[in-house]
Amino acid sequence: MDSAVIKSGNTAATLTFSERDGDYFTVTYESPSVKIRKRVWGYTDCEFLVNLFEFISREWKGWDGAQEWASIEGEFGISATCDNLGHVMLKITIKEFDGPEVWSTQVNLGLDSGQTENIAKKVGQFFAN
Repeated sequence: MDSAVIKSGNTAATLTFSERDGDYFTVTYESPSVKIRKRVWGYTDCEFLVNLFEFISREWKGWDGAQEWASIEGEFGISATCDNLGHVMLKITIKEFDGPEVWSTQVNLGLDSGQTENIAKKVGQFFAN
């Protein structure tokens, strides 16, 4: 699979995983207001990212606290919460540490419970060996 696109259940925003090459992949967050793109070193941790989306799919009726994943170098992370109505909120953090102009951004992407199974499948297929 060339990419996995996660569409917001609330807006036109998307989170896309693409350009997988060994332990690396590209993450892109795009909305009408902003586009953020970052190359991420997934190392061996992508399995845990897949596990996060499988958990979200399984527990769509809600859970306590946040479920989190971050890349080994911290340039990309997701914190997922869900209320008892099945509204999932992904807090996405993307950072640039290298170079003369470092930056960090945090954006939210809302999902509906009906999306979660398909999302988990797409993310799993993208990161499958």
